[in-house]
Amino acid sequence: MVKFQYILTLNEPVYAEIAADNAIKLAKMYNAEISIINVVDNNLFKEDEEIWIQTELGQTLVDKYKQICENNGISIKNATVAIGSPVSEIIKMQEETDASLIILAASKNKLGKIAEKLVKDAKCHVLIARKNTAGDELFSNILVPVDSTKDAEYAGKFAASIAHRSHSNLTACHIFPHKMKEDEGNEITKPVLDIAKSKGIQAESLTGEGKTADEILNIIYDKSFNLVVLGYSGRGKISRFVHGSISEKVIHSATCSVYVVKSIRTERIYTIPK
Repeated sequence: MVKFQYILTLNEPVYAEIAADNAIKLAKMYNAEISIINVVDNNLFKEDEEIWIQTELGQTLVDKYKQICENNGISIKNATVAIGSPVSEIIKMQEETDASLIILAASKNKLGKIAEKLVKDAKCHVLIARKNTAGDELFSNILVPVDSTKDAEYAGKFAASIAHRSHSNLTACHIFPHKMKEDEGNEITKPVLDIAKSKGIQAESLTGEGKTADEILNIIYDKSFNLVVLGYSGRGKISRFVHGSISEKVIHSATCSVYVVKSIRTERIYTIPK
């Protein structure tokens, strides 16, 4: 049986433990194989001696987390220190391994340049792991904001799958920019609830009104969600409910982890002939 392929990136060493923790738990959840990469940025380190020092440090980091993964029963496909542009080298590894998910960590309320570029440019799903997902349980309270687009449908399927495998609570939410009837919002969230029901998951609907990004961020904080799943077209635009700066604000400012579902990847897999 072909295994899922995940990539664990270690270019933020201070958060490497969080990224590895998430990668190991997800790999166990989906029986996935992991490739590990650290990239020495040759635009940042230009002298040969600097590159050599950073390569040695990177190799120590890669070896450490390779051992940790293997100690947890995870199969490692590749464990590499590369020299070049971090985003380009990570995407190169993703293409070579046909990885479906890139995992990297970020600080609370902040997204680094590498993570930001990968969210936009990678043709696979991206998990931005944050500290509140570390520990004994990975995800216990999952939020999936939805609208009526295909991207949101894919996000709902992924959120339900993760909730099913992690025995988590699942909430589908829709934010109206103006006052609407509650039953209209429930109609929009219903497809996700139906998916959840088919998997035996307890799920609920949540609607609100106001500025979309602000309301989603408030919900994440108030309800202590530790994962938000967002649908992303992967074609230079986000699904309608999170256009441009709205999506960026949620991904940048969420206090929890963010799983960005790329519909371009999902559609490629779904359309493979039997």
